[in-house]
Amino acid sequence: MKLGKDLLLISFLLANSFTWYYTIRALLMQVTTSITVDESILVNGAFFAAVIASSLLGAVLSKRVNAVRIIGAWLFSGFVTAAIPLIFSASSASGLSIMALLFGLSFGIGMPACLALFSDLTGFEKRGITSGTTFLVTNLVVVVFAFLSNDLTAIILVSLVWRVSGLCAFLLLKPKETEHTKEEIAYSFKLAIQNRTFVLYAVPWLIFSLVDRFTRIYAGALFEQNVFEFNQFVEPVVGIIFVFLGGLFADRIGRKRIVTYGFVALGVGYAFIGLAPYSDISRYFYTLMDGVAWGIFMVVYMLILWGDVTPLHQASELYYALGSIPFFLSDLLALFLRQYIQGIAQVSAYAIFSIAAFFLFLAVLPLMFAPETLPEKNIKDRELKGYIEKAKKIKEKHT
Repeated sequence: MKLGKDLLLISFLLANSFTWYYTIRALLMQVTTSITVDESILVNGAFFAAVIASSLLGAVLSKRVNAVRIIGAWLFSGFVTAAIPLIFSASSASGLSIMALLFGLSFGIGMPACLALFSDLTGFEKRGITSGTTFLVTNLVVVVFAFLSNDLTAIILVSLVWRVSGLCAFLLLKPKETEHTKEEIAYSFKLAIQNRTFVLYAVPWLIFSLVDRFTRIYAGALFEQNVFEFNQFVEPVVGIIFVFLGGLFADRIGRKRIVTYGFVALGVGYAFIGLAPYSDISRYFYTLMDGVAWGIFMVVYMLILWGDVTPLHQASELYYALGSIPFFLSDLLALFLRQYIQGIAQVSAYAIFSIAAFFLFLAVLPLMFAPETLPEKNIKDRELKGYIEKAKKIKEKHT
């Protein structure tokens, strides 16, 4: 019962934190509309760079500081940072950059510890469904918050109250002591990078994040307004559905297979739009497949996989910090390359999507050699349970 309570609370903290992240992004998008493009790049770049740097720092701090203390300080700093826009009104690029930097630091510093604790509280057999449910809640709350996107004051107040709710949940969190002391656990980025399984999964994630981000920027410049609006609305909806289904099936059929299905879906989408890039039907289909892939990859690569691949006596904080970099790095690089990518909209779409499909093929190659991270026993047990349930239904039908 105690374990269930702690898992519920840590899952809520993750949903709270990811929702706060998207709220802050909406806030920064809102406040940077009144400054120049270069200044907007500076502000948003400060945010993404701070998230990456503070995540790595948080993973390093976990060697010396108890995870619960890190999470407590992280949530409190988030509360303080969320209140800054109410106290100080920054309108200059430098002031906004400082605010964005603080937001990034207060988001990233505690995420590795929170994710590691989540991993400790979830076994292999339920990590997928728990992760899927956590991200489903996150996305549904984001949808609710999206209705406030045009009201700057409302965004600030909601982000503040939401962070306070996370702080309240933390006060109820009292996780059990882990069976290994910090002296027995290896804290080394070098060991993580030398982990073959980690690399074989991380490389496809990195390639996908960069290619898909740049392709979507190009598609935004290529698509007509009605198609672009369809993309902006439908893709997140599809992602919300498959972020849950991805977690559910990751427990049933394995992590490697569900990630492979994500790449297959995206590959089919690229094939359709590559053959007919100026057809609305192919563009709509590409949007659907991109949503499917993003839903699967977000839940597997952000919550599930890095807890699976962490060896027994190594710190999962390091794996989660490194594994999250492609997601934030793609956003950071897109800021600086957006104008260039949009400037090549006149280049043949056939060529652009063919190149994207080629890099997607390269991304799948390491995955072919990656081992399944879900223990085979779990898969066999689920298959056996499924056979037994089918046999019972057949027996009941004929008796």
